[in-house]
Amino acid sequence: MNYDHDLEDRMAAEHQNRQRQTADLDYIRRYYALESRRGIRVTIGGRVRNHGREGAIVDTSGQYLMLLLDGDEQPVRRHVTSNMEYETVAGWVAATPVPDLYAGAAR
Repeated sequence: MNYDHDLEDRMAAEHQNRQRQTADLDYIRRYYALESRRGIRVTIGGRVRNHGREGAIVDTSGQYLMLLLDGDEQPVRRHVTSNMEYETVAGWVAATPVPDLYAGAAR
């Protein structure tokens, strides 16, 4: 029986990649609460607009998203709420930053 170590390595790397993406998306969902605040579910493969250009979420990078904008060959790193719109069942919805609870506080 011939054992494919390369296949095993690729499978292990893909598993680690999925775990990283899951952890990043969990953080993004908890911190920005876009689903409860705006009806936006951030997922790999989700359609987005950034500065009016459409594309898809192809990966995560910590608290950032990697987008492959239509017509581009390389993904770009973008912030979850900065000039971002997400396609939802209700249509395109603009993301908003997390409210700053201390912005109006007297200093």
